[in-house]
Order: sequence, then C-alpha cells, then structure tokens
Amino acid sequence: MQRLSLAFCATALAGMAIAAIPGLAEEAPARPLTIREIMESVITPASDILWAVEDPQSDEDWRALEHAAIATIAGSVLVAQGGAGPEDDAWASEPEWRAFNGIMLKAATDGLAAIRARDLDALYNANDALYPPCEGCHVAFNPGVQ
Repeated sequence: MQRLSLAFCATALAGMAIAAIPGLAEEAPARPLTIREIMESVITPASDILWAVEDPQSDEDWRALEHAAIATIAGSVLVAQGGAGPEDDAWASEPEWRAFNGIMLKAATDGLAAIRARDLDALYNANDALYPPCEGCHVAFNPGVQ
C-alpha cells in the first residue's frame, strides 16, 4: 500500500497554517496555492490511495488510509476557499463547483469514519461516492483531466 510522504502531508496543511500563525498571514499571500496545485499535490494522490485499497491488514495500512482521507478532507476545505489561479475564485463561487466539492468532502469524511471503524465495506461505499464528484467537476471545470 502506498504511503503518504511527509512533504505530501505538509502541502495539505500549508494553506491552513499560513492563516493560523499570527503574523505569517501578513507576510504571505492569503491563498498562495492554486486549486490545481492543491488538486494535483494533495487530493489526487490521497484519493488514489483510497481508491486502491484492497485488504488492509496492519495498523500501518489503516494509518496510511486514514492519512489519505484526512488529506482529501483538508484539500477539499482548502479548495473551497478558492486559490491563486486566474479562474480559482470564479470556480469556487460557482454553485455546481461548490456542490461537487461538498460531495467530495462528505465522501472523504464518510471514508475517514469507515477507516477509523475499520469497516472495509463502508470504505468501499465512501470511495464509490467519492468518484462521481471528482469526475463531474473535471468534466465541467477542467476538461481533459482524469
């Protein structure tokens, strides 16, 4: 099973850290990352780990899945705020885009609950719910990305 790297997890939390550390927000742009960067560096690798799940056996396997679900949730929260890309704020304000992101967030949250309960069937169900909003959003807002 793939593991999330330390750099991967750091990327997922960078946007939130900038806003949370007093004084740092004044020095750095409020949204230093584009939605595309968050998607490609955080959400896609994390969701790939979730979708590739087969039969986690060890605590380490379950922990890697938990980290992937957390990264997907964190990425979803970050992209909901828009980003530094030229179309990011327009996308994040579109009702259709917000609906896709909300479904992704719900599916990832359900996946995290399933992982913490070590309920593989519930995780498969959450993963099934995670795919349609990803694909739908790519078709509507970023054609050619799969």
